[in-house]
Amino acid sequence: MSQNLRSLIQEHHAFYEVSTYYLLEPNHGTSPPKAARRIQAGFDIDIYGVNRKNDPEVPGWNSDYTLGYVELNKIAENVSRHATDLCCIEVIPFPERSVVDNRNRAKEAMLRIRISHHRGLDKPAGVPEQHALQEFETELQALGVTRR
Repeated sequence: MSQNLRSLIQEHHAFYEVSTYYLLEPNHGTSPPKAARRIQAGFDIDIYGVNRKNDPEVPGWNSDYTLGYVELNKIAENVSRHATDLCCIEVIPFPERSVVDNRNRAKEAMLRIRISHHRGLDKPAGVPEQHALQEFETELQALGVTRR
């Protein structure tokens, strides 16, 4: 892994959070109408980096954000090679979004890793997605990215 990525992680105090990714299965044409069913389709790993300059502008595609995106794509490709059962891993950029941490008023940039599958909307996430999550977390922690 790139030494530049390790420096970037340290410089921006990178950390991540994991949440469950849900899809809503619509109930078309049922009588009486029923509420959509919520299905766990995988996991989201949101990776944050603190804006060290604390300027008011959104992060955008600056060199640090682009490096993080490119390197996370490489990790996603590597983890995908070990995944089975139509497990899908994608890196989702949010270059025009800033997140403000209310604890210290720091502005943060965010990238999302989505771990899901292509087995159909009616199939919940399972062991393949859980293994991909564990492998991705291991990679992040080896780089020095901490879980919050």
